[in-house]
Amino acid sequence: MSLNVSEPAVRSGDLRRVAQGRRSFWATLLIMAAMLGLLGTAAWMNWLDPLEAQIPQRFQLAARIALALAPALLSLILFALLTRKNDMVSRIVFLLWLVTGALYLVTVRPVANWLFPLESWMTALWWSNLLVHFLITATLEMFLVYLVLRFGVYPGGALQTVTDGPIYGAAAALGLATTLSLQPLLAGEISSISDFALWIGTLAMGYTAVGAMLGYFMAQARFKRMHLFYLVAGFLFSTLLHTLFFVLYQAISAQMAQLPGLGGLIFAFVFALMSFLFIYWRLWLSRKDFMRIAALVEIKEEAARPRSLLEDVIHLVETQQIDVRPSPPLPPVQPASTTAAVGEIADLENSWATLIQEQEASHDQV
Repeated sequence: MSLNVSEPAVRSGDLRRVAQGRRSFWATLLIMAAMLGLLGTAAWMNWLDPLEAQIPQRFQLAARIALALAPALLSLILFALLTRKNDMVSRIVFLLWLVTGALYLVTVRPVANWLFPLESWMTALWWSNLLVHFLITATLEMFLVYLVLRFGVYPGGALQTVTDGPIYGAAAALGLATTLSLQPLLAGEISSISDFALWIGTLAMGYTAVGAMLGYFMAQARFKRMHLFYLVAGFLFSTLLHTLFFVLYQAISAQMAQLPGLGGLIFAFVFALMSFLFIYWRLWLSRKDFMRIAALVEIKEEAARPRSLLEDVIHLVETQQIDVRPSPPLPPVQPASTTAAVGEIADLENSWATLIQEQEASHDQV
């Protein structure tokens, strides 16, 4: 290392900032889960069918496009309202959602359609379906999320806390879910609005969970300076979660022939809940580690700080190396006796009489 290059000092304030959580993120997840649950209940109870009948035929496509955009836009608006003190994070979240959704149309989808016969492979055998999901679909989609995070927020100052990784990962993956929700509409496949609502709710929860998992591993690798293999393992784990989600979703939907959409939505809810509980637990452990290191750094900073002049004396007194002796008491005040008081008065009278006689004698002489 050259002489004019110095390693950056680790400050306790930076460590405490990294350990901070973002309650707005968890509040947004809870509210969106409740809203998607209400949407699933409305679809299951066939409350959306009368609404679909009220929509004119020429507005059916526009209504479904608005429904496909609703989960993402509502979550982005809600997160922006809850993070008004940090507008930069909400702007980054919106950009990640928009850029990832747009890049999917020009990267992953053309490659998957032109280079790989996915439909024939996925319908052949169960194990070929699993391999296609893991090796092609999940890998391409999660790699796109990784590239957006790696070149969009990883190198700069956008990652401020360990919680920002799951936030940005969820936003990028939500862009994928939104684009995938629009694909059937762009292809002319229009199903009932109830089935479509259940489908977009399932996609929103599943992709948000796997994207947040990948963002968690990237944030850990960034702030804890993990080895490259840690990030690779996190990518493979997120890809495996993506594969398991869709394979199990198809299996559950096939088993619940009566309510395929509702069964998939319930599975997506449980899957997202378990994933975010795991992420929350791991973030809690990471925050404890950063706070412990921050305390050690503060102790080191206090030891290196110059002491005041009285600090050494106070330390000696506290360790009883210097005996602090009490001040001697004041001498008691002795009351004057009556005899002494009478003698003093007599002396004053004699002195006064002598002084008067001397003044009269001097006057007579004059």
